[in-house]
Amino acid sequence: MNILKTITGNKPVTIILSLFILAFSGQVSALTVGEQYTITIEKFQSDGSVTSGATSLGLSTTATADADGKLSFSFSSNIPDNSSCNFLVVSISNSSGAIERRSVVPCPDAGDTLPLGVSGVTNSQADALIAATASAGTDDPILAVFGMTIVRSEGITAAELSTMANIANQGITGSNGFVDDMTSKGVTASQLSTYRSTIVSLLADPTDGYSKLIKDSVDVASVNDSSLEAAKRGEAAAKLLGVLVQAATTAGFSQDRVMEAFNAMGAIAVPLIQAAVTSGDLSAATAQSINSSVGGGIQKLRADRSIEKYTQALSTLGASGDDLTQYSNAANTLATTMANAFAEFDKVFTGSETASDVSNAETTLQTTMTTAFNTFLSSTAATDARINTMISNIDSALGVSTGLSLNEFQFYKSDGTSSNWPIMMVIPTDWLSSIKQAGGSVSYTRDTVSIPSEITWIGTCDNNTDRDKASCEGNGAQWTPERTNFGTGGEEIPPPYNALFGIQEDIMIREFVRFAAQSSAGNDMSQENALEKAFSDALVNIAASISGTTDGTTAISTTQKQALVELLKSPQF
Repeated sequence: MNILKTITGNKPVTIILSLFILAFSGQVSALTVGEQYTITIEKFQSDGSVTSGATSLGLSTTATADADGKLSFSFSSNIPDNSSCNFLVVSISNSSGAIERRSVVPCPDAGDTLPLGVSGVTNSQADALIAATASAGTDDPILAVFGMTIVRSEGITAAELSTMANIANQGITGSNGFVDDMTSKGVTASQLSTYRSTIVSLLADPTDGYSKLIKDSVDVASVNDSSLEAAKRGEAAAKLLGVLVQAATTAGFSQDRVMEAFNAMGAIAVPLIQAAVTSGDLSAATAQSINSSVGGGIQKLRADRSIEKYTQALSTLGASGDDLTQYSNAANTLATTMANAFAEFDKVFTGSETASDVSNAETTLQTTMTTAFNTFLSSTAATDARINTMISNIDSALGVSTGLSLNEFQFYKSDGTSSNWPIMMVIPTDWLSSIKQAGGSVSYTRDTVSIPSEITWIGTCDNNTDRDKASCEGNGAQWTPERTNFGTGGEEIPPPYNALFGIQEDIMIREFVRFAAQSSAGNDMSQENALEKAFSDALVNIAASISGTTDGTTAISTTQKQALVELLKSPQF
């Protein structure tokens, strides 16, 4: 149901909370003109319960909506900040005492302003979060973020909210779930404590936090165009899971631990969701909305994380000026397009959406994501002039005219067209040229994992003529899968460039090993986390197998080795 449908009186509420030392004030818009409302503030306690009765904060006031449907109010009592709580519950009650809308909002940093919005969706989120925290016995911010993420529609029933809250809690706190996975990989209790408090601060950020964006969504709500609010709400949703990733940095552990923990949670939650649909505890539409919202959100996070890693790696290997600008522009366009795609996706949640509606919206979302990624690849392709500069740098480093041409630094895309090397390949090549020219060297000890059967183009033919498996076997010869010798006796690529191609080929082989394992695992998400860790560990080992110096004396650093590997692997979108 549209929250602006005037016949029912279900209108959006916007509250702007300003926290000073003892002052708390707000404004509610688009309420029924002349209606008296009661605004109350309570907080979640550490055991997941909401203060009330003897534990009530006693923060309540009344106000009457003016001719513009706006309600102004203020509190003179202390408002808790996030040094003493994680979340507040703001309730708006009509003159009959019935609560029309609620919203769960993060407790702000001391002295900060807290913008927030209350709508039909936040009301459903509040119901889910209050049930989830009570059941879990904790006001865990991680649980709150997942609760806000999965509840995208006000059409979800109370019974479904209870089911979803239970599933989310099991995925987070259950054995081998989200938290267990991070602690098993070295995240300490102290880091987790900082992680949780950082999540609350990020959600409450008065500039661009989730709470501010939800307020914006209600601000733009219109009876003439409900998509305006949905688009802004989608923008807010796109940031939610990102908060879980960003908070890791402040807490002092790798963001990769969070990305891996998503897989651990999915291994628990996905089968439970499927079982709930089968049992009738969740409708197909609700299940589809959860899968689409969380799955799409994680896909965007992977893109964001990949962009961040690429940017760091490019800088580590000396990218600057036009090179870095080209990559940054392409990456920013990708990120913006993905955020806009989420804004569009959220428009499907009208309160009466069907599974088909959500599925079609997800198809559009995925199509947009794919198009955005292809555009990113095109936008990061080096220009002809930049490739020629790279060739000149190779010639200078080797002290000879190699005769290399533009055509040798192109590849064919899936649509059959050719493209120049991406800037992410050009930078490592230039880095090697600078090492060579400075008197340094690079060596690499090849990986030994078996070449998957899916890779049919890496090997040798015993007739010493055919260079691919099909031609070799077509001529009655024997094809042997084996790594390419890029150096002496093989491709005759001079050092240090032969090491570059060896590293890249080994990374590609590891990627196909992972793909094959994922295919064998099928829908068994319990294996996904182990597969991702195995791949990550393999890349660490590949980086450790690189040696050499940058100038004949200074050893290549671990950070430089890791940056080289990062830039040579396929984008993880």
